[in-house]
Amino acid sequence: MKLSFLTAGLAITMGCLHLSPHTTAQAFAQTSAINELENTEGVIHSYSLEEYASELHFPKSMEILPNDTLLIAERDGFVTVITEDKSRSRFSLALPELYTQGQGGLLDLLVIESETSSGDSANNVSVLVSYSKGSDDSNRLAVVKTTLSLEQGFGDIHNVYEVNESKDTPVHYGGKLLALQSGGFLVTTGDGFDYREKAQVQNSHLGKVIGFTIDGAPLPNAPFKNSPYIYTLGHRNPQGLVYGADGEIYQHEHGPDGGDELNRIEVGVNYGWPVVTLGKDYSGANISPFTHYKGMQDPLVNWTPSIAPSSMTLYSQTAFPTLQNTLLVTSLKAKQLFAIITQTDKFEVHPVLNSHSASNSLYERLRDVVVDSEGNILVLTDGENSKVMRISPR
Repeated sequence: MKLSFLTAGLAITMGCLHLSPHTTAQAFAQTSAINELENTEGVIHSYSLEEYASELHFPKSMEILPNDTLLIAERDGFVTVITEDKSRSRFSLALPELYTQGQGGLLDLLVIESETSSGDSANNVSVLVSYSKGSDDSNRLAVVKTTLSLEQGFGDIHNVYEVNESKDTPVHYGGKLLALQSGGFLVTTGDGFDYREKAQVQNSHLGKVIGFTIDGAPLPNAPFKNSPYIYTLGHRNPQGLVYGADGEIYQHEHGPDGGDELNRIEVGVNYGWPVVTLGKDYSGANISPFTHYKGMQDPLVNWTPSIAPSSMTLYSQTAFPTLQNTLLVTSLKAKQLFAIITQTDKFEVHPVLNSHSASNSLYERLRDVVVDSEGNILVLTDGENSKVMRISPR
């Protein structure tokens, strides 16, 4: 059942639910990135930009193996494998009830174990997969486990986790996976767009970061005893999730019209959506009267206007010294790759490449980014006939 935010969601959130044990959590310093979009000076200046792969069909994400083999997840349930010598193969995942409408489809891959038969070439890997399943009237995010042979394709599918309720909208799935350093896994879930109040409801898995084990059980020591899968709550459409150089977990999410966010993820914390937002409804109307509320965490970075952040990775290599230990963020709307400096509580956001440079042919919707073993940056573009571009030192 869809709710009216002003008549139900706001009253529920403030009146009767105690949503976070961290009700006195101190807000981190917040940086508005609104002016950074006008800063065209790139962080790196001496580089080459080349096409690494092409003819990719609506790719959603990339995973890179230690031997620099790329696994590219495509919306329709196929994974394109590109080895370091650029040979390629394409395998079907045969995901049960795969739903590919709107923003749905195969969403993310996370390699959790690799096996080698010779040298350092990973021939077989175990993989977690997030995807949307169901139909127009009833769909949800799911996570499964499988194996991949780089010669023979995917093995059997084993269910791990599903969002605990269905929706009838083909958007806002989240689906970004992360392996916790302490053991277990996280997956982001979107609010389903029309169900945004569910992001503040503890018995709903919509608009959350979910914690689970490889067997699909909730993580031990869950912060919400009656909802043990919930790791954090109050999210809209989170699509980036990664460890920073400081060992903290960082997440970004799409706001509505403005109000895209970068957050530092801490277990049990409420990140505010839709009670708190710096964005507006697409109609121009206010979503909430609040841009800050006690017991709800402010974002580290606010992007207004929206950049539509789509993925994120840590740059820990030395090939580009000015990027070392920054978070690289791809964007769909801004059509740029950004670097976020996170050494202090002041989070600086800069374009990686000079957006007005004649040598920058990367100005298009960007879907994902990974870094290879030599420090080269591989950027995945978005759409029906997409490509991977490689940024290398010159």
